[in-house]
Amino acid sequence: MSFDTDLASATAGADLQAQFDAVQKRALTAGAIGLGLSLVGGLIWPSTVLPAYLVAVLFWTGISLGSIGLTFLHHLVGGSWALPLRRPFEAGAFLIVLMAVFFAPILLGLRFIYIWTNPEAIAHNEAIRHKVEVIKFLTPSFFTIRTLAYFAIWIVAALVLNFWSRAQDGRTDDAPSRRLYVVSGPAIVLMFLSATFSAFDWGMSLDPDWYSSIYGAMFIVGELLSTLALMTVIALRLSAFEPMRRAVTPDRLNDVGNLLLAFTMLWAYMTVSQFLIIWLGNIGEEVSWYLRRTQGVWGAVSLALIVFQFFAPFLALLSRETKRKAEWVLPIALWILVMRVVELGWLVLPASSEIGVARFPWGSIPWILTSMVGVGGVWIAAFVWRLRSAPLIPLHDPRIMAALEHSGEVLV
Repeated sequence: MSFDTDLASATAGADLQAQFDAVQKRALTAGAIGLGLSLVGGLIWPSTVLPAYLVAVLFWTGISLGSIGLTFLHHLVGGSWALPLRRPFEAGAFLIVLMAVFFAPILLGLRFIYIWTNPEAIAHNEAIRHKVEVIKFLTPSFFTIRTLAYFAIWIVAALVLNFWSRAQDGRTDDAPSRRLYVVSGPAIVLMFLSATFSAFDWGMSLDPDWYSSIYGAMFIVGELLSTLALMTVIALRLSAFEPMRRAVTPDRLNDVGNLLLAFTMLWAYMTVSQFLIIWLGNIGEEVSWYLRRTQGVWGAVSLALIVFQFFAPFLALLSRETKRKAEWVLPIALWILVMRVVELGWLVLPASSEIGVARFPWGSIPWILTSMVGVGGVWIAAFVWRLRSAPLIPLHDPRIMAALEHSGEVLV
């Protein structure tokens, strides 16, 4: 198989441009409606809407973070598996700038989300008081400073990825790709550390009297899983058009399916490890986190995560034939995305519930939907805008060219 240079360098044909226009229009409309409803609800019921909004922001921010990490990973290890995914990864990475804007309502409404902003909770809980008043780690000002630092690191990383990757398209020498290879190793370490601490701040501090050293890594693996699933869906949708049609091959689908299987297994391993360590320790301040998430309806949600976020995709992705067929990989990837939203709701919403009180926040479910549609609609519209501004297939990347030649394919 060969990719004609003119074909690969074309940003998109007329049919694809028309499809992009339609998707952008629908996404912006849905985003405006979702954000409008969330804004109205947030002004009336901030304590109900803002935690639901946090679920959506964590999901879409995780997609952008996962895109940055997986792009650096590809520059480091090479291979042709990312040929149809590289430009979607880069477009998703670029949107970390947008997610910095969407995070602003969280910073403005901290008191409606995080219990450590409540003076009564500080006075009656020694663990919270220590983190707020003694070491002054959980304070609104320091929380905001750390958040700004995280986004500054990620925005620089995303801009570097996009700038040097696109610079390589117009050059025959491999200087931009070599620079990306050199920085990828240190960048992955920096991304892992910053994403871990952001998970501690944004997710784990919802339960400030609880801690887990595995939480950050578990959160990151979930982000990588949802990113790979979404970008696989996008690549499969684009495979109806050239040059993506020839880039999405059964072998590459098999590689992506293997990665989805690997991240699913890694997520399950870390989740079970955290549970077993806390269960064996049997310490009151540690088990409280699980007690909030296994009582009442939350217990059913916990069971659903075990069955549908691990066993269902795990068993489906074991078959090599399944992973080589788009009609199977597409629904599996979509299912993983749905369960990731459920998991984030399971992580965020029970934090405000009292132990022993089996009360499920049914009122938050509609606001999760409006927030997901609102933030996601704008994210997808911006994603399409970024994706259509460059060739859908990266050109002149020496690591991709070497992998193609090794497999008998030629990038002309």
